[in-house]
Amino acid sequence: MSLRLAMAGIIACGCATLAHGAVKSKNPSPPKLALAVNLENKRSIALLSFEIVTPGKDAPGKAATGKDAAPETIVARLEKPLAAGESASLPLLNASGCLFEARWKFEDASDAGPVDLCSDAHIVLVD
Repeated sequence: MSLRLAMAGIIACGCATLAHGAVKSKNPSPPKLALAVNLENKRSIALLSFEIVTPGKDAPGKAATGKDAAPETIVARLEKPLAAGESASLPLLNASGCLFEARWKFEDASDAGPVDLCSDAHIVLVD
């Protein structure tokens, strides 16, 4: 009985080692930034403005706080208001990385939020 358990253990360890080696040998490709953002206005009112910016940085991974911080860069902008139910494609200009901030303004409110444009470059604005 103990011999069977020992053999089962050796086989299980061998399979786990092979599986671990297979996982380590994969070279995941780095995330790829989209060339454009697809924007949809699903609200019942017009979207007056929309832009995507790279926030200014003091150091890698930190938000700008000091007077020596680099200014934010606008990488996409809606050129004219987007009517209710309409969509638009906004090209990304001079963008790098994946994480950005989106800012938008409707007739009744404005807001902002973080966006990851490597995982999904389709933004839908809803009520």
